[in-house]
Amino acid sequence: MTTAMPLRLHGVTKAYRGRTVLGPIDLALEAGRVYGLIGENGAGKSTLIRIVTGTARPSSGSVELFGERGGRGLAAARRRMGYMPDASSAYPGLSARANLEVRCLEWGVPASGIDGLLEAVGLEAAGKKRVRAFSMGMRRRLDLAVALLGNPDLVVMDEPVNGLDPTGIIEVRELVRRVNRERGTTFLVSSHILPELAEVATDYVVVSQGRLAGTVPARDAAGAGSLEALYGRLVRGGDR
Repeated sequence: MTTAMPLRLHGVTKAYRGRTVLGPIDLALEAGRVYGLIGENGAGKSTLIRIVTGTARPSSGSVELFGERGGRGLAAARRRMGYMPDASSAYPGLSARANLEVRCLEWGVPASGIDGLLEAVGLEAAGKKRVRAFSMGMRRRLDLAVALLGNPDLVVMDEPVNGLDPTGIIEVRELVRRVNRERGTTFLVSSHILPELAEVATDYVVVSQGRLAGTVPARDAAGAGSLEALYGRLVRGGDR
């Protein structure tokens, strides 16, 4: 039996007030890979993420998650996806533990893994502390714990190391590696910090001016000399 890919986009576009800002995009992510999503400011990365996570609808084309398209099937498939937004969405008046418990109730996810998640993101000692007293780095680690609730098969991360100090950045990096290695979780990670992205990505999805410039394995970045060089080559219209 062939396992459905975690994500496929078929001719996806997005237009605002008659102006197309994204697409058409055809994209397929293979299971068990870590995809780095890169592009200049305004390239369409955020719009692409919103369409994948369901907070925006494409103007045309279709989104397929784990073989499901549209309606109830797509809604059910999104339960297999975790999302870490670029800004914290935690409830400030609740503790880290309570935040995770609330999300479990909202999403129908078992709460049995909360202790392990708090430990994994380095918040086990702050589980009862209210989030409003957290540093930015602590909030980002909580956002990551929320994204990993329920052992999702696909995790979308938007600027995951924003606000983190060097130690926190390394912790996030190692956690992504470990979850990917041990669970086979697929990641789509958008980041402007290219050297850090190069530490975890197995492949890169490159977008520029609303178009897909290329999807390439990380080894091609090494062959190009740097991730920046690869990006420049693709955007200028080189290999695709």
